[in-house]
Amino acid sequence: MKSTYLPILNSGLILIIVCILIFNSIKEDDNETSNDKNINPQQEQAVQSNPIAIEKISSDELDFSNLKIAFVNSDTVSTYYEFAKDVQASLLKKQSSAEKQIKNKYKEYEKMVSAYQQSAKIMGQSEAQEKGQQIALLEQEIMQLEQSLNQKLTSEELKITSDYVIQTNSYMQGIGKQLGFDYVLSYRMGGPMLYANPELDITNKVIELLNIEYKAN
Repeated sequence: MKSTYLPILNSGLILIIVCILIFNSIKEDDNETSNDKNINPQQEQAVQSNPIAIEKISSDELDFSNLKIAFVNSDTVSTYYEFAKDVQASLLKKQSSAEKQIKNKYKEYEKMVSAYQQSAKIMGQSEAQEKGQQIALLEQEIMQLEQSLNQKLTSEELKITSDYVIQTNSYMQGIGKQLGFDYVLSYRMGGPMLYANPELDITNKVIELLNIEYKAN
């Protein structure tokens, strides 16, 4: 019998988690309110008579020159952010425990099969049938254990990941406001962002502040 147990943790997990560090616009609501106030009565009347003009008016009056934008290398964050390392260590520990349980069961199974094969020739038909049933039951027990542990690990992984995302996003929102940025983007190898000016990289500062915030809580 060959184990069908597959480890749930892989190197992409933490990267996927950390990639959620992409900020939404911190000042988005303020900008929308400001744009609404800048529409004069003539423009408002024109918009009401011609809905298509809404997009044109808004685009003409938007000013992107004062936006403060930066980016964070999420690969680096996943390496040096203490919370990310703790999450990874916790998942690895749970996975190791599950693998140990299954491994012990397989040792018991292999031992039983070996004993059966060595004494099969001298067994009576009734005894051989009984031993065969015991082996089949143990094999079924191992399969059920694998399924149960996989489901448990998946559930725990989702909870840990969810807690990580919620807490880290909360930290990142505060850091974005603290540093005065409108947008902070996430960059990672193979991601959608093909180029970013290195001068806009605030990864080290963000890691420093994330670790301070994490340790404080």
